Amino acid sequence: MKLGSYLFIGASVLLSACSESPEQAALAEGQTIWQGTCAVCHAQGLAGSPPIGNKRMWAKRIEKGLPVLFDHAKNGFEGDTGIMPARGGNTSLSDMQVELAVKYMVSQSQ
Repeated sequence: MKLGSYLFIGASVLLSACSESPEQAALAEGQTIWQGTCAVCHAQGLAGSPPIGNKRMWAKRIEKGLPVLFDHAKNGFEGDTGIMPARGGNTSLSDMQVELAVKYMVSQSQ
């Protein structure tokens, strides 16, 4: 492959990375956080958690609004179906990281 081809491929990759919207970047970061902490329960529905993508189980939670979901995720919550540990049990997560993970889960569950 010639140098010009490498430059074109590199520029294309760079342009597509730059074209990512702030919302897409936030969801990607939320996905990474979800994979590292939240997936332990929310991938399979452990401890009564709603599995990501399960629209039926997420609907009533989403109706309550993001501020309520953020509060439950940050501070913990005990509901009729199970327990949400504060910060998913990962006390090193910042408030912003928790919110990004919640937004990601909601985006995948509507």
